[in-house]
Amino acid sequence: MPTLKDYNKKIASLRNMHKMTRTMKMVSATKFRRALEAQVRLAPYAAQLQHLLGCFADDAQAGVHPLCAVRQPVRRVLLVIVSSNRGLCGSFNHALHRLADRWIEDNKDRYEALDAVSCSRKATAFLRGRVPLRASHEELTASPTMAAAARVADELMGWFLDGDYDEIHLAYNHFVNAMTRRPRLEALLPIADLPSENDGFVYVPYLFEPPAAPLRDMLFPRAVRFKMFSVLLEHAAGEHGARMTAMDSATKNTERLMDEFTLLRNRARQAGITRELIEIVTGAEALKG
Repeated sequence: MPTLKDYNKKIASLRNMHKMTRTMKMVSATKFRRALEAQVRLAPYAAQLQHLLGCFADDAQAGVHPLCAVRQPVRRVLLVIVSSNRGLCGSFNHALHRLADRWIEDNKDRYEALDAVSCSRKATAFLRGRVPLRASHEELTASPTMAAAARVADELMGWFLDGDYDEIHLAYNHFVNAMTRRPRLEALLPIADLPSENDGFVYVPYLFEPPAAPLRDMLFPRAVRFKMFSVLLEHAAGEHGARMTAMDSATKNTERLMDEFTLLRNRARQAGITRELIEIVTGAEALKG
């Protein structure tokens, strides 16, 4: 049976853990708010960029950009996985890696080559032994920046345009809210998610200056860079939201355990006092006899 000293050590350990989880929750809440603010600031630019891409897609004179070229048959495929560097965020990484693992198992026999790019330490560990790793950017998700996203996007576009890969897919956690993230795997290259009339898009016959072709050559690579950056921001919001939720649950659990062990400690102390009183009374009665 645990002694009073054992209970005191356990309660002290839980108290320290409570301080740590509460602090991590507060830090994640601050980072989560900043990530949400960055997404809000990005929304108007995203809407206008998609509109322009739709106009180029409907303008026959603009031509088709090489980044939109669909290649048949598809022989070489690259998978880019964006997950977190650290744990303590619930099932945030596990759900995404499970989706990627299922996709790899379903598709590895369909292509001549299936390679991967990791964008975190967790992704690197997950991919090791499953598929060949073409590149690793383990610090990319720690603090997302447009410059870092553009660097990775340019690398991916270079491989695609050089013919190293016929398709490039992107696996990441789509942010819904602080409590919900949905693992998603979608095509990054060739560019296919252009606006259409089915989405409510209205084509506007712009007069382009400079001419449409040079502007198109600038716009489509920028769209890929922006897509990569927006995915990193979604990942950041989802990761901090998941960690905030996980640390909130951990804080509540430590509080519950502290209450339980405090009650057990008090019972043990009361039992000890009762036992000592019985021994004193028994000794006194023995002396009387």
